[in-house]
Amino acid sequence: MIHSFKRGVHPKYMKAPGIPISVVTPPPQVIIPMAQHIGAPDKPIVAVGDYVKMGQKIGENPAPVSAPVHASVSGKVVAVEPRPHPLGDMIMSVVIENDYKDTPCEDLPPLTPEQLRDPEAILTRIREAGVVGMGGAMFPTAFKIRGGIGKVDKLIINGAECEPYLNGDHLTMLNYPEQLLKGIELVRIASGVEKAYYGIEINKADAIDLLNSLHPELYGIEIVPERVKYPQGAEKMQVKAVTGREVKPGGIPSGVGANVVSTRTCYAIYQACYEGKPVIERIVTVAGSAMNKTTNALTRVGTPLGYLAEQCGGFAVPPRKIVLGGPMMGICATSFEAPTIKGTSGVLFFTEKEDKTVENPSCIRCGKCITVCPMNLMPVFMYMYYSKGDYEMMEKYHITDCFECGSCSFNCPARMPLTHAFKTAKLMFQAKAAKEKAAAEAAAAKEAKA
Repeated sequence: MIHSFKRGVHPKYMKAPGIPISVVTPPPQVIIPMAQHIGAPDKPIVAVGDYVKMGQKIGENPAPVSAPVHASVSGKVVAVEPRPHPLGDMIMSVVIENDYKDTPCEDLPPLTPEQLRDPEAILTRIREAGVVGMGGAMFPTAFKIRGGIGKVDKLIINGAECEPYLNGDHLTMLNYPEQLLKGIELVRIASGVEKAYYGIEINKADAIDLLNSLHPELYGIEIVPERVKYPQGAEKMQVKAVTGREVKPGGIPSGVGANVVSTRTCYAIYQACYEGKPVIERIVTVAGSAMNKTTNALTRVGTPLGYLAEQCGGFAVPPRKIVLGGPMMGICATSFEAPTIKGTSGVLFFTEKEDKTVENPSCIRCGKCITVCPMNLMPVFMYMYYSKGDYEMMEKYHITDCFECGSCSFNCPARMPLTHAFKTAKLMFQAKAAKEKAAAEAAAAKEAKA
């Protein structure tokens, strides 16, 4: 049986998993931002002039929803200051001058055989190694797993990698299959469930066959083939495809007894527990019409985007846009100096030929946006009330439940900026809530003084 979900779209996938992994030489300086996870940013625990080893913790925050960051090279700290962040703004960062020795830090020894069966030891190591959702969400993984213990009976591993261009998960399956299965087993043990379901789109048949040949059942894993359809890799779509359970608008997977963990996250957990290696590198697909070639690059965290492009063959023509992640849900970067971070699965350099925007687009009420929305929302009305600034009606049409997959924009013949509008609407709601909270607090303070 091949699993799927309702609606969705079929973009050109533009993938190149046949291109082998290339190891990118680390740059002369790495820039390690203190914000590489959802939640409170870390605080630097090193100073200018300090010598750090590869894998050494250099930033941490005791808050539950956080994850430490580590040096991706060994060398001297030359700056602790705000630097351009790939997701925008200037973020406090630690800049390390690479000594090209990769002197390893030994603060995280491999777990013992006993610890590899101990849920608490695994969860502690996941946090200490700085593991976050490496599919792009960057939610601290230890916190996510802990939050599901006792609530979750279905653990789903996300192997869809449905975004165009991206190849990192597929290549992880092909190059590190046994390590990946062991990583999934660790997540299963830590989650307190007997079985994990690994949902993989059938365009990765070679990976499915390879993983099945290694007897995943011995690790408590079942491979679940899925139809090739975007956004199969979204958490709620994975839950629907694998379990048949539906995450209602406003809900989260754990609300229906499910948890979803990405492929690369599971491999990072294997490295953390079996090898004592924190998250300091990942496979990044570097592609796009501006590039001379596509590269699947094993890249150290903190590598500047301009340096990465140069190491991956350079530009055929100057890029007009830099997209981090895939073209459907990716975020535009604004600086070549911004570094890769834990959630950087792809860096796409595009020219004007990918720019499909039009001046003064006008909705023709065709309803094609509605027919493809995987959340059963009504983008045509969401956009209309967004344009009017009507908060009540935006809320009625569940605009904040859009997870910005881009299917509506992709399917819109009028090229309406639907997804961008819904992102902006969420920011409007956040600003409105903050303003109302401030007003309420000011009123309470005034009343207290009276």
